[in-house]
Amino acid sequence: MKSKIDIDIIGGGPSGLGVAYYAKKHGLRVKIHERSNSIGGNCKTIVDGEFSYDTGAHRFHDKNERVTSEVKSLLGKELLLVTSPSKISYQSKMFDFPIQISNIFKNMAPNVILKVIYENIINRLKFRNKPKTFRELAYQNYGKTLSDTFLISYTEKLWGESADRLDPTIAGGRLKNLNLKSLFLSYFYRNNYKTKHLEGDFYYPKSGFGEIFNKMGKRIGYDNIIINSSIVRINHNNNNIRSIENNEGEKTDVNNLVCTIPLDQLVRSMRPLPPDDILKEVDSLQYRSIMICVIYLKRNSFSLNASIYFPDSDCPFTRIYEPKNRSNQMAPENKTCIVVEVPIGKNNIKAGTSENVVYTKILNYLTSHNMLDQGDILKYNMVELKYAYPIIIKDINNKIIKINTYFNQFKNLRLIGRSTTFEYLHTHHILERSEKLVKQMVS
Repeated sequence: MKSKIDIDIIGGGPSGLGVAYYAKKHGLRVKIHERSNSIGGNCKTIVDGEFSYDTGAHRFHDKNERVTSEVKSLLGKELLLVTSPSKISYQSKMFDFPIQISNIFKNMAPNVILKVIYENIINRLKFRNKPKTFRELAYQNYGKTLSDTFLISYTEKLWGESADRLDPTIAGGRLKNLNLKSLFLSYFYRNNYKTKHLEGDFYYPKSGFGEIFNKMGKRIGYDNIIINSSIVRINHNNNNIRSIENNEGEKTDVNNLVCTIPLDQLVRSMRPLPPDDILKEVDSLQYRSIMICVIYLKRNSFSLNASIYFPDSDCPFTRIYEPKNRSNQMAPENKTCIVVEVPIGKNNIKAGTSENVVYTKILNYLTSHNMLDQGDILKYNMVELKYAYPIIIKDINNKIIKINTYFNQFKNLRLIGRSTTFEYLHTHHILERSEKLVKQMVS
């Protein structure tokens, strides 16, 4: 006998919760199977005593009217409109993010400035093909000098791959229509010229970014969410998913299945296993893990910025964000915390490095650059985020198409989510796709 549940969902992260939320709005019966002890995936807000912090420098931008309206209806007055710009720390100097012309004139030598202008004039005069790599995209938008200074080194440290191997989509749309021309226009015509990229405004829940997904969980109903349930087998025949089994051996018959787990885990869970050529393609896929170090401070503020990016190659981390700059409720008065992101693997800290060694490297950099006084530190905590980013190298789309062709044969299976579809997606993308997927299933 088939389950009375209309849709079983593997994974209680943003994608799984998004699908369940919209499915419930359509009157469908859902069940989420989440392997950890809480929902939210890599978008959780962790409460540690009087401090709170997110597992990522998350912000909600108003990029989709329908999604923004939905999030506002969920959170009401708890959703704050925050103005907190970001910075780039390069060779002990602070630059606006995105780069501003005023920063270039103020902080760079005249010969470098002339070189930057020359490169960008040549860029605009010559024919430009569609970029095939992130390096090509960066050079087309900013020229070689600015790109090598701020974008390339940071990107290679974050992703652990050469910019020549990375797909342009890892920019996540941040460089779209953003170049030296747009920066000049924004500088000389500040009141009349605006671009969506030159903004420090975003929405953020009072209690942390994870509150978006906690509210979704309440609407879905926690009785429809099974935590500590790791699905290890997905049984199929005749082009249909028949049942799923968890690590306790419990079997659930399914009508429709939505998977949001990393693609390699999904493939290895299929029974029977996919053909060898599909397994081979999946084995070539890579994910980036991140270690976040939370440092609690007995001072009111660390900076005035939402995030600070660190492209210098001698710096062991990529970004610092301060939760209190998003909401005052994230830390008590006269105290704050900073969250330091450290990519694990190639081009940075080796996998398996002890937490104490990682913390010591972070502390040495911050104190030696006069960004932190060791006497202000109350304590620290480390959290590892596995599968933080799918590493999207150029030409990977051919592999993904081949894998998707295999999964498309199953009539009652849908895939969604950053780690499942192998795309760089923001929250508004994920919720937009969740609604679209549910509408397709209903129709």
